[in-house]
Amino acid sequence: MTDIHVSIDLETLATRPDGVILAIAAAARLSNGETATYLSYCNVYSQQGRMIDEDTVNWWKTQGDIYRQTMDACDNAPTLSDTLGQFADWYTLQGDDNDRLYPWGNGANFDIAFLEHAFKEAGIPCPWQFWTARDLRTLKDVTQRLGKFETVKRVGTHHNALDDAITQLNQIEQCMEAVNDS
Repeated sequence: MTDIHVSIDLETLATRPDGVILAIAAAARLSNGETATYLSYCNVYSQQGRMIDEDTVNWWKTQGDIYRQTMDACDNAPTLSDTLGQFADWYTLQGDDNDRLYPWGNGANFDIAFLEHAFKEAGIPCPWQFWTARDLRTLKDVTQRLGKFETVKRVGTHHNALDDAITQLNQIEQCMEAVNDS
């Protein structure tokens, strides 16, 4: 039995779980040591009823080219519902019946909360059980308190969902190793 940690990163237009989702990305280190990744942008116009926060939009506009690249990618992207279905399929294929998959977000009330809300709203079963969800910020805090936290090398561009997911996976692994060595 293998524990497979799946780092999930979203880019959004709000900071509350019912906010518009721009991108869903994930990275998982598989039992064979390889890294599997997922990335899909979401069509903003398919998300009627989800919230857009003006402060978040204004923040995005200060992020340079990544904002325009992200918004352009959303123009011809699948609907949120289609993306959620594709992501759920990808997630469940990362392990077999003997593996335990753990979804990780960067904040207890962000990535996982957004996805769980979106899955429920779309009527799509969430691919994990609520008790398997994990939080990187809490793990980093514990590791810092143990005096064993080390920042990992950044992969790619900040706020590129896939680059963030890979960087976060590397940070999860560094922190888990540090905690296990304590």
